[in-house]
Amino acid sequence: MLTKAKIRHHILFCTGNKCLGKGGEEMKILAQNIVDATPELSSLLVSKTGCVNMCESGPMVLLYPEGYWFSDMTEGRTKLLLESIRENREAPLPGNVAFVLTPHER
Repeated sequence: MLTKAKIRHHILFCTGNKCLGKGGEEMKILAQNIVDATPELSSLLVSKTGCVNMCESGPMVLLYPEGYWFSDMTEGRTKLLLESIRENREAPLPGNVAFVLTPHER
């Protein structure tokens, strides 16, 4: 029997060629290590994805169900994003939001 995971947020790290070359995989591993060590983030699923076609703005990180797509991410910004999720802040990293999908666009 399958059990439902209690996931409230899903963060995806682009690991397409350009984002991979800019540290996308390392940021995903960093995020997974932080989530694994932080009980308050146990409802956050960390994944990697293929290219999201925003190569010049990468590395890209996507946060759902909020619909945020973050550009020009770094390890420091990844840590800030995880901290904002842990603290339940409404709009994390406003300077790096490439765009937000509205509910009817999802």
